[in-house]
Amino acid sequence: MKLFRITSFWTALRALAAWPLLIIGVYMGSAWAGSSIGANNAWKPAASGIDIFVETNGVHVSIIVPMSAAGEDLSDLIRPEHLTDPNLFGTHAMIGWGHAGVYRNARTWADVRAGDIAAAIAGSDDTLLHVYHLIRPQANSYRKKLRVSVPEYRQLIRGIRNSFQLNSNGQSTPYPAYGPNNIFYKAHGHYSAITTCNEWSGRILRDAGIGVGRWTPMPGGVMKWF
Repeated sequence: MKLFRITSFWTALRALAAWPLLIIGVYMGSAWAGSSIGANNAWKPAASGIDIFVETNGVHVSIIVPMSAAGEDLSDLIRPEHLTDPNLFGTHAMIGWGHAGVYRNARTWADVRAGDIAAAIAGSDDTLLHVYHLIRPQANSYRKKLRVSVPEYRQLIRGIRNSFQLNSNGQSTPYPAYGPNNIFYKAHGHYSAITTCNEWSGRILRDAGIGVGRWTPMPGGVMKWF
């Protein structure tokens, strides 16, 4: 009888331990499937238009756009004086979105705190945009260039603009980030395991009419389209 109780205990424990692995497996499988089903399947790079970039650091995907192009100017939201060194104000802005706790507390992924990860998974309205200033960026192995039409570009900029949470004076709210060439801004949006930083990038591209996966919570789900 005692042996039966011990065996039953370990069986139950193994079953309990298997649930998180099952949930992770289902999530990863769903992420792969969602990112493999295309949106805007007829999209092709424009013959003439505006060059943008999609970049990944292996965990996070950002979108790089000119500060000013096709009559769209972001300098009302992204200002030189927001930087500790205004001389680093870029020709382009690399823009990502994410959970504020993770962004603020984790310059590298080694700094990520369990509490911030738990809050991100559970969901949070405390979100930020992270903007790096770049000077005439070029394509490389982790930064892909694509040319979009002027209407697509304007729609893409509209989506980015709508992600800034403005104060009562219609101004963006900057916060110090990791160095002199990058800055945080208060953002709209609800972060969760469904609406991740990478899904934000995928949605901005999808809404502009650019071909990408229908649900892109992982970085590879965005980058494989380019």
